[in-house]
Amino acid sequence: MEGRKCRLIMMFVLTAGFFLVEITVGYVTNSMALVADSFHMLSDVVSLIVAFMSIKMSPKKWSKNTFGWARAEVLGALVNAVFLVALCFSILVESLKRFYKPETIDEPVLILCVGVAGLVINIIGLFLFHEHGHSHGGHGHSHSHETGQIKGSPNSSNDPSLNGSPTLKQKRPASLNRDHMSVPSIDNGLKHNNKIQYESEDDRNSEDSEDSETKAVKQLRHPVAAGYLNIRGVYLHILADALGSVVVIISALIIWKTDWEYRFFVDPALSLIMVCLIMKSTMPLLVDSALILLQTVPTHIQIDSLQQKLIQEIDGVLAVHEFHVWQLAGERIIASAHIRCRSLPDYMRIAGKVKEFFHNEGIHSTTIQPEFISAGEHYADSKDCSLECPLDEVNNCVQQKCCLAPTPPNQKGSPSLPQVRIVPREEASTQTPM
Repeated sequence: MEGRKCRLIMMFVLTAGFFLVEITVGYVTNSMALVADSFHMLSDVVSLIVAFMSIKMSPKKWSKNTFGWARAEVLGALVNAVFLVALCFSILVESLKRFYKPETIDEPVLILCVGVAGLVINIIGLFLFHEHGHSHGGHGHSHSHETGQIKGSPNSSNDPSLNGSPTLKQKRPASLNRDHMSVPSIDNGLKHNNKIQYESEDDRNSEDSEDSETKAVKQLRHPVAAGYLNIRGVYLHILADALGSVVVIISALIIWKTDWEYRFFVDPALSLIMVCLIMKSTMPLLVDSALILLQTVPTHIQIDSLQQKLIQEIDGVLAVHEFHVWQLAGERIIASAHIRCRSLPDYMRIAGKVKEFFHNEGIHSTTIQPEFISAGEHYADSKDCSLECPLDEVNNCVQQKCCLAPTPPNQKGSPSLPQVRIVPREEASTQTPM
């Protein structure tokens, strides 16, 4: 963390100083490429400030923000991406104007010197942040979640733990060492250093025989880290600015060394190429950060398959509904679900297995709400949620729930609402496992 702050401060001093030099020379010499590059240097300054503040704020806690400032770095990455897109649009408009009305560029030698100096500064920046310019698919999972236990649970200090790395296809152990199994906890994290002990040699052999292709696919299942997104935004700013400096150098050399009739069109033409390159690298950053803030399901998780798999693999889970999976920031994935069981003892028996199931899928912060069927009630015929809203508040309550109830077929005038469907075990068992 401190190393990133030092690099950001160092790069801020270099870019802020050079921005003043570049914009002054750009307007004096009438160079569109140099002015565009100076504004991009200004965007570097803004991105460095945003990144620094995001890193500084992300570990802080606040009573009015229960998740803290975990998404500060994701927000910083989004601001960086939007700033880059806006910058590209302004350069695009100005370059098109130069095609319609070309302008003479003065002092190409001075422009060349400034372009070379800018390229040197940007190369220094690329070296400072180069480790964030490529995919970080090999990161492990974070397990720094608060732990809470069910009141009155014996052995509550011994939480079951698993290896944090999710696999492409999880295999259920034949049996677990009961000495290490605690009474299940609700909304708790699992410690990464402990391991569930398996008694099945087949499971050990299957893990040892995992081929290289499966390992490669397994790495793709890691979500994008928030800090990585933020510093990646800074890296893209510096990379785009380095391309801008190259554009300035090439444009200055052509104007200085040739008497070509169309030499003044080189400046806006190269600026358009720079815009295309910047946009190509910026759009993935914009999409990734926006999807996290929209709380979409992480791309490596198939939520429908996960729901079916939960019912199929854990005996005692009769149905699952109001199932949500989303990414808080970085590798912190959160899940919540209502699980229907026959009784409280049944739920206490399977709760540890449910937590283990989600842990194997790379989800380490879960909130499970158990629901129990009444004596003689058939769970497949029961309503979606056992805990209904009070009768006097049912209308307001239904409209404000995160999962809206389906519209009855006889109410044709009412808007069609998304249907939340419970998947009974009999139906799930007839489907082919994913």
